[in-house]
Amino acid sequence: MALQGQEIDPAVLDDIIKRLLEVRLARHGKQVQLSEAEIRQLCAASREIFLQQPNLLELEAPIKICGVLGLPLGSP
Repeated sequence: MALQGQEIDPAVLDDIIKRLLEVRLARHGKQVQLSEAEIRQLCAASREIFLQQPNLLELEAPIKICGVLGLPLGSP
């Protein structure tokens, strides 16, 4: 498993992501077992990706922002 400061093996990362995505296609209630090391690797890889992204976007006016505020319609 990867240690701090080392690259994460892409094959290991792909396997973790594959197992997580398979749950979406499976029956309701299926669980995925990940070790602490796998979770740490996934978090470290995610962190690196987010750190490579810009913090702010430059947008030109006028802009429209659309979204859902609060709970979805029909929620109790």
